[in-house]
Parts: sequence; C-alpha cells; structure tokens
Amino acid sequence: MKSITIEGARIHNLKEIDVSIPKNKLVVVTGVSGSGKSSLAFDIIFEEGRKQYLQSLGVFAGIDDEDKFDNISGIGPTIAVQQNIIRQSNPRSTVGTKTSILKMLAVLYAAEGKISCSTCDSLVGDDMICSKCGNVEEYLPASYFLYNNSNGMCIRCSGKGSYYEMNMQQLIPYENTTLKQIFEIAKPTPGYKKLFNKKFKDYLEMPFLKIPDEVKIEILYGKYTNSNSQNRSYCLQRIFEGRLLKSDDNSGGIYTSSVCSDCGGFRIGEEAQKVFLKGKHIGELGKMTITELHDFLAGLLKQDTLKPLGNNLLKDILHKVNCLSKSRLGHLSLYREMSTLSGGELQRLFLNSHLESKMDSLIYILDEPTSGLHESEKAELLKSIKALKELGNTVIIVEHDKSTIEMADHIIDIGPKAGTQGGQIVYQGDIDGLLKCDLSITGQYLSGKAIMPARKTNQNCEIEKETPKLTIRHAKQNNLKDVTVSLPLGMLVGIAGVSGSGKSSLVSDTLISLLQSHFYNKSEYNETNTQKNEIDDYTLFTTSAKKEVKLEGVEHISGYVEVSQAPIGRNINSNVISYIGIWDRIRKIFAMQPEAIKQNLTAGHFSFNSKGACSECGGSGQEKKWLGDSFFINNICKECHGKRYNDEALSVSYRGKNIVDILEMTVSEAVNFFEDSKRITSTLRVLKQVGMGYIKLGQPTPTLSGGEAQRIKLAKEIGKQRKGNILYVLDEPTVGLSLCDTAKLILLLDELVGNGNSVIVVEHDPEVLSTCDWIIELGPKGGFDGGRIIAEGSPRTLKENPKSKTGRYLNA
Repeated sequence: MKSITIEGARIHNLKEIDVSIPKNKLVVVTGVSGSGKSSLAFDIIFEEGRKQYLQSLGVFAGIDDEDKFDNISGIGPTIAVQQNIIRQSNPRSTVGTKTSILKMLAVLYAAEGKISCSTCDSLVGDDMICSKCGNVEEYLPASYFLYNNSNGMCIRCSGKGSYYEMNMQQLIPYENTTLKQIFEIAKPTPGYKKLFNKKFKDYLEMPFLKIPDEVKIEILYGKYTNSNSQNRSYCLQRIFEGRLLKSDDNSGGIYTSSVCSDCGGFRIGEEAQKVFLKGKHIGELGKMTITELHDFLAGLLKQDTLKPLGNNLLKDILHKVNCLSKSRLGHLSLYREMSTLSGGELQRLFLNSHLESKMDSLIYILDEPTSGLHESEKAELLKSIKALKELGNTVIIVEHDKSTIEMADHIIDIGPKAGTQGGQIVYQGDIDGLLKCDLSITGQYLSGKAIMPARKTNQNCEIEKETPKLTIRHAKQNNLKDVTVSLPLGMLVGIAGVSGSGKSSLVSDTLISLLQSHFYNKSEYNETNTQKNEIDDYTLFTTSAKKEVKLEGVEHISGYVEVSQAPIGRNINSNVISYIGIWDRIRKIFAMQPEAIKQNLTAGHFSFNSKGACSECGGSGQEKKWLGDSFFINNICKECHGKRYNDEALSVSYRGKNIVDILEMTVSEAVNFFEDSKRITSTLRVLKQVGMGYIKLGQPTPTLSGGEAQRIKLAKEIGKQRKGNILYVLDEPTVGLSLCDTAKLILLLDELVGNGNSVIVVEHDPEVLSTCDWIIELGPKGGFDGGRIIAEGSPRTLKENPKSKTGRYLNA
C-alpha cells in the first residue's frame, strides 16, 4: 500500500479523525503544543506498528486493544525515536559504549597497541621483549581496555573516572565551627537531625576540630557493625549520597565530584594506560571530543603503520566517528554519560545508529530531532533525516521547527488549539498551502500574519555603569577558556552559541554551582565569623583545591531558581498535581465529603498509591506481561479498566466529579472547577499562562517531554509567589513549544522581569533571543574550539557583529 490510512482515531483528544499518510515520504506532523500530534504519531502509529509486528512473529498474541480507532491499514514495522523513550540514567552508559566505538578501539589497542615496559617505561618490540632492560611483557586482551569490564576498570573509582567526597573547607569554614553548626550547614532532614543530636549530644557545642578522631570519622563517614557488615551507621556522607539520587540535589558544593587520583579520570587500570597508539592510551581517546578523535585517528591512518586487520578496523571506527560529526555531535566525548545528553543530542545519536544500519521499508517516528541545535547546525541534520527516507523508509517527524516543516514532502497540521479545542486535522498538504491556511495557527506564524508579542520592559537596552550585574571571573569549567563575563540584572538575558560552545558549562556548571554554594552556606554564623579555617589534616579527609573562579554581585539578588530540563519524576505513580503540590489538598477535600465521612474514608483512600488502589493492579491501572528477556507489554487492568481506584474511592463525589474525573481534568478545566480555592489554582493559572492548559492533572510525569517538564517546574516556582529580586535561570525553555506557545512564554518572562526579577535563558530559538535585552554568545565552535565569549550586547548589536553566528538569525 502507498499510504498509512487511519479511520476514526479517537485516543486522548483526537476527535474521530480520518487521515491518510503517504509512505516513503518525509512527513511532518505539527500544531500547537497539546493539539494531538503525539497521540497520532506515537500512541497510534508507533504502538500499532509495534503490536502488529510482534503478533506477526507470534511473539505475543491477544494483546488487549484500547479503543483508539476504527480501522488502520498500510502499517509496517515502526521505530520510535522519542525523548522519553530513549533517555537513560545509567552512569556507566556513555557515548562510547552506546555507539560501540569503545569496544572497537579496545580491539584495536589489543591488536596494534605499543606496550610500555613495566620496568623502564620504554616501548617494547613486536617480540614483547624490552630492548633496553630485557624485561618480557605480555599482550593484553581487549577486555583490559574497557572501563566496564572488571579486568579493565580502575579499581579505585570502579571505572567511573571520579568519585564524590566532602569538601571540608565548605563544611568546616572556621576553626571554632562546632558540631551543632556543622549540622546546620549540612541541613539534614528533621529525622536525621534528631538522631544526630541524640547520638552526639556530648559533642554538639565542641569545635569540630577538637572532637576525638574516631568520633570525627563516625560523624563524617559512619562505621560498620563488623568487618563483614554492609550496614553503615547514619553519617553526613550518607545524607549527601542520598541527595545525589534526587534530580534536585543541592549540597552547596559540600559534596563534590573529584577526578580519581589513581586513574586521572581515564577510568581504566594501570595496565591499559601503558599501551599506546600514536603516543596516546585508550583513556586519552575516551576523553577527546568526537572532532578531536577524528583528527587523531585520521592521522594514525596516514602513518600507515598498522597491519591489514588493524587498518580495516581503524577505517570502520573512522566511518562511525565521521557519521557522529555529521550528526552535529562532534562536541561530545566517548566518555560523555548518556544521562547528561539533551533530548536533541540523544535523538541525533540514535538517528545516527539507524542511518548506519541502512535498513529500509521501516516507519521512523522522530520527536523534535532539531531540539537543542543552533540554527546554523540544522541543515546537516536535516540532510541525514532525508537520507533515512531515501533509503526507502517512511519518516514521520513531530516538529515545530520552521526549517523542518519547509523541508517536508507532506505536512499534517493538527489543531486548531490544544486539549479539547484540538484533535482535528486543520490542514494536509505542502508548505505553500499551509502558509495560506487561515485556520492554521502554525501557518499564520510561519507566513508572518501572526507575530511575536512586543515586550513592555527594557528591550534592546545597553548596560550602564550603574546597572547591577553578576560577574563571573575566571570560569574554566570543561572547555571554558578562563572566561570573565558580566550578566546584567533586572533584564532578560540570553546565553547563545552553537552546540558544545560552553553555554551549559558557563551557566549550569559554573553560575549555578556558585549560587548554590553562596545561598546554601549563607547563615548568620558564617557572615559574622571571620576566622577562616585552613584544614591541613589530610589523614582524616581530603580538602578540594581552592578554585580561582569567583562570583561578584550576588548581593544584588535575594535568591535564585534553576529551571532545568532534568526529569521531574521517574516513577509512573508521580503525576502533575503531585509534583506541583496540590494533590494532598484535593484528596483532603474528598475526605471531607459527607459520603466519605459516612464510610470513614480518609485522604489515603483517594490515593491510588495507598488505600484507594485497585486490588487487582495495585493502583497502576495496568497488567504487566512479560514477553521474554527484558521485554514487557502493558495491558489495561480488567478489574478497574485503567481507573486505578477501587469502588470505595469512586463512590465519593465532589461537585459531581469523582477522584478519577479530577485526574482526567485538564489544567484549564481545573482552574474553573477549583476557582474558589486560591491555594489550588495559583500554580494551575501559571501553567495555563505558559500554554499548558491542555495537560491533564493526572498525567504521569515520566511521560512529559523535556519542555513540558521545564514549564511545570517554572509554574511551580512562580506559583510560590516570591517577593521579587529573584534570578530565574532557564535551560532551553522553548523545547517542545510551538510558535504560538513561545509567544505566551515571552509574555511570562517579560512579566517576571517587570516584577523586579532577573531572567537568564540558555536558548537557541531566534524568536526568544530576539526579545532579550542582552545576549552573551559563546563559541566560535563546539568542544575545544569553543569556550570563549565571541559577542555580547543587544540583539541589534549582535545582528551587526560579523563575529556572531547567532546575530544573522535575529529579528532585531
């Protein structure tokens, strides 16, 4: 069949739509955020393609059908490259392991590496005998060059290249710092604090440095009941280790990551560090950027010193590395952890692996692949996507990006608005027709009929001498080249630059760390005591070296809020209203209803994680079935039909709605329903303001896109109604936003500035950057060739600056 035909699609907000999607074409599905794009592309096309493929293999039959549509035809094997599907949290999974390049390099080093003599460090010959001292060496198997293998990993750090330790200079800032004051600085939970105060009551008022050594060690690191025990007593290190497991960890620089002193951060053991190719061991290659690695391997190939087998392997590695560079991933290293990659980087990495496979007759569904890319970098990626289609595949892209929409063979615009006001086919056809379609909000913005709103505050101003500023001095994190830069306050400031130019290093790794340290350790005790402690007892603990980097001007702000793209919840039982903190209030309202009181139901009976859970599925709403290996599939629970609750909980109503009806409400509906409760609606109103009125209150947080999660974080923080003078730091807030919703975001950011706050956005979107008061651009390239300030000023200034790579895209 030449097309995928769907009749009566009705999942989520889709309104019984009929659609025909041409095969072997590049198709873009667009529309405002929440219009139903993902419902069509992922919940119907991907899920049905996967199901039919599995059933055709006989792997699993009798999968319960959710009532998603009337009929579907022309579907084939489907591969989804979706941000929340491919995101990984395993710290041992890196770019090198995911692409198999590290394994290939390990084989190359085992076959072709030049071994250094363990006695005199001279390189031994092919006969493995050192010509200088006569020592005989042995060949190392490939496993010795892999940090994930017990043979190859550094024992001290278990192959991680770093370990966490307490910074004693931060924890014990003054010579007379008492144990009680240390507990105040460490900020343990009330339970921990009570336990510590009881256990160490005799030492609370004593300066920590005068406490007996064995007690110091127990306070800091705990002690084990016996030599074979795995149970460690409560201690400060356990507190900080626990915080590391949370995405919102904030230890104020007390518990920090340090490069492993044994392997120097190279992750591998001593044996592998003595084997070289062109003067480099495999750990050094792991820390190179992809671009640097390409140049190194190309130089090795030119030397023509390898055997035929090694030469062919080297060419294969070079091909893989070259493909990664073409996918605009040249700024990453092989040791870069997968969990630290942006959604766009993850997708480009997975897209690259599928391009390499050269499979055809598949249906690929991509989720905003241009996310996180500078405008100048998109062309190369779009070529790769086109190449995927030209292999004989159907490529369906869910996207808002103008360049991607213009490149499409076929466009499907879903809308006209979000939530219940969306779910319809507004337009199908080519780009010319979309620009002329008055019903399409996307078409209106792309054609220029609808424009971005003008800000009311300070736009395109210049920094005056008296303008309050935050100044970062001598930033050298990652690829930053001793950067000193001033961030004007009371304005909307954009941080721009190509991928890997140093934006995150400057803002997340440097500015946020300095702000954490300042506000975390800010106390009356620290401010009044001036006698600094210079700890020199290295037998007890290690003191981190003092950093040159400094932050000036922090007295101009009263606090800060970081809104990153980190997931807001990995548990499927966590949902939107539990995250923003109104779930408990809603359940208490239900517990106060006459029917609930009559049945002696408490707030716990209205939680699917507690007493209200369906007895059959335990409150998950699904039955998990194992298909073999690590593959599971979920079916709707036959007992509660996906509602997650038992009949007892469902029997109680509030204003004609039961608890499941509340979870099924959109944010917009909930604002009206709970209009008499400001404590419930304050954050919901902000969510609606940022274009998320379509989100359901009970939507599980792991299913949210990076952009949606970030806007929920922002709404939660703004909903706290701080007094002003707050610095808001946002990491690519336009991810997942349509142009229409970007317009709403601009108005919200302007309102924050108008209320006396400062806003910093790390951003690629030219629409947002064009509305900034001040832009700081890093570059000129990514990785080693980045890390410098190449331009700064108003959008108009950048547009006229020939050194700026961002200025040419601005609407100044």
